[in-house]
Amino acid sequence: MWMTTTTTATFIQAVLLLSLSKTTIVVRAQSSNFVTLNNMEETSKFVQLLDRVGLSVTEGRTIFAPSNEAFKVFREEDVVLWNKYASQPEFYVHMRDLLLWHMVTEDAYTTSQIFDGNRVVLENELGNITVDQQFQKIDNVAFVDFEEPNITTSEGIIHVLNDVVLPPYLGQDMLAQMLDDRSEKFAFSTMANLALWAGLDDKLNGVYENGITFLVPPNRRFNRAEINVPALLTDEMKNYTRDFVLCHMIMDNYHQSAIFAEHQNEGIDTQLVTSELGTHMWITTTNDELRFQARPLILPDQPVKNGIFHVMDFPLFPPWISDFTEFTGLIPDTQYDTSDCFRFFRQALLSSEEIALMFNTTLTHFCPTREAFAEFNNEDFNRLLEPIWVRHATEFLLNMIAPGARTRRELVAAAPTTITMLSGETYELRKSGTRPRIKNGPNEQARSEFGDLIALDGYVHVTDKVITPTAVSQSIYDRSRDNEDFSLLVENIDFVDLTDLVDRDLPLTFLAPPNKAWRRITFGAFEGGEIIKRHIYYGLLFWDVIANVTNIPDEAEQVITSVDGDVFQVERRGEFGEDLWVGGGYIYEWDILCRNGVLHYIDRVLGEPYDTVSPTVSPAPTITPEPTIYVPPTPAPVPTPTGQVPIEIPPSYLPPQTQPVAAPPVNNQPTSDAPTLRWTSLATTTLALFLCGIAAF
Repeated sequence: MWMTTTTTATFIQAVLLLSLSKTTIVVRAQSSNFVTLNNMEETSKFVQLLDRVGLSVTEGRTIFAPSNEAFKVFREEDVVLWNKYASQPEFYVHMRDLLLWHMVTEDAYTTSQIFDGNRVVLENELGNITVDQQFQKIDNVAFVDFEEPNITTSEGIIHVLNDVVLPPYLGQDMLAQMLDDRSEKFAFSTMANLALWAGLDDKLNGVYENGITFLVPPNRRFNRAEINVPALLTDEMKNYTRDFVLCHMIMDNYHQSAIFAEHQNEGIDTQLVTSELGTHMWITTTNDELRFQARPLILPDQPVKNGIFHVMDFPLFPPWISDFTEFTGLIPDTQYDTSDCFRFFRQALLSSEEIALMFNTTLTHFCPTREAFAEFNNEDFNRLLEPIWVRHATEFLLNMIAPGARTRRELVAAAPTTITMLSGETYELRKSGTRPRIKNGPNEQARSEFGDLIALDGYVHVTDKVITPTAVSQSIYDRSRDNEDFSLLVENIDFVDLTDLVDRDLPLTFLAPPNKAWRRITFGAFEGGEIIKRHIYYGLLFWDVIANVTNIPDEAEQVITSVDGDVFQVERRGEFGEDLWVGGGYIYEWDILCRNGVLHYIDRVLGEPYDTVSPTVSPAPTITPEPTIYVPPTPAPVPTPTGQVPIEIPPSYLPPQTQPVAAPPVNNQPTSDAPTLRWTSLATTTLALFLCGIAAF
């Protein structure tokens, strides 16, 4: 009996001695990891934090559980940073990664297995915990800090630690982590070096209230984007390099789970944030894919000590207005799709940056949505996107852009007033509450549905209607009819039934003589159609296109041919060849864009002799009401003798052989304000008969 008691005491003593050893396996009734940790008072803080970030310890086979005292010491080392991790939702990923780092997923290991000299890492969901066999450490925690090791559960083994295992990347600043390239798949040294060259290291490594987000393309994606990195590292490009890096930076931590949760709660797919460049950036979650500025992420949520970075598939660029019109088209199901608007930038071969430089101004762009273009004339829309109509498409684009960068609030404050576009068109600027609107027709108004999208060169305002320029809304016939100086031209076009040709056929070029040119010629009705057609040409013959005809070596070929085959010589005069003449007529206003072509004003009727002295190029006023024009085709003005008053020789009208060219009068009665040839000729004939009657009497 004594021997039995002694044996039992010896066994209990041996068990107690073994329990004090850090290689002893302590069995806790084979409970789960969760139950075991919840029953241990010294790990209550660990359990509480796991619950806060939504983690379960069942995911780990080997659990390194910091004690309450360990978390207290960790907090005291950096109180500010710990409070951010523990309380601010912006740092949710940091706390989650910190806790997840303590869970080894590959197997359940006792301390003797960990430090058996055979392994150098322990795998977890995020990476690898480093095992230092020489100094008996796992990452920053020494073996002596294993307070209560080797607690077996039904799911694995738990080790209670007197220290917190810190993931290496949470101990590093942003640039240090990027230069370390912790990922085996990606390297980020290119972006890190650009930031260092631009002097942005302090900004990236700073401590902010809610952290900082950095969008980082891997090194190899710079090659795919054809970015000349050595050029970015030159002094000439330093300012651009700074802008390039800043447009990848956003203040505050924007981690994936928080963005999806916010969008789900608010019922949205897109939100706008402002980059550190000062420009806007779209964040979208369409189709359950997180995108920044329409670029998808390939490795999200990479936390570092002071913030977070996301690995994106393609670099961003400092955004201009034209870039924003493209972004929305790249985002599926975006609320504001402006991709049709971007097509006109592409058709015009211009970016908004180039337009801003051309006009030396910032811009306010009124950009219609695809829905707005769907209500637009489909025939005109498709025509404008054809290559030959590029100049009309350019005017169409410029008609949506006003000089100066103005917010919606500034536009509303200025209304009612007028606003002039870069195309030269002026419209009424009005307001509807807090929304500016542009009245671009009797019954058409373009309202700003969404605005103040900040680009480098100004603001984008998304509109619900297309602001239609004259290049689309008015034909050659319309433009001529609306100009009082061309009333005789329009009257004769109508009289000879050429209205459909000038109004509808396309593409056409029309050389339009003003009223004073028509008053200097006489012709019959049957000649009217022939004369009008001498001024009509198939195709878009802009000023420079006509002028380039003179570059043809063969002089006989320096001509243009009308729709009826009439051939007219093209000449360039002036010291620098700045004056263009066709058929002896001077083109004094040119490249007036119309829906069906282009209109030029010419100072004479082609192919018709003049009965009067040819006008001169001098702009000096004469005693007659008729303005002077150019001498065709003499190279210099005809001088007026000194001391003499210029004499205007009145035109002599010949009676027409047939019905004259003019619009027929209403009820066969002449109109008092129609200065056409037919009534002058009729009056001349009547006067002659009257005089003959007197003589006979």
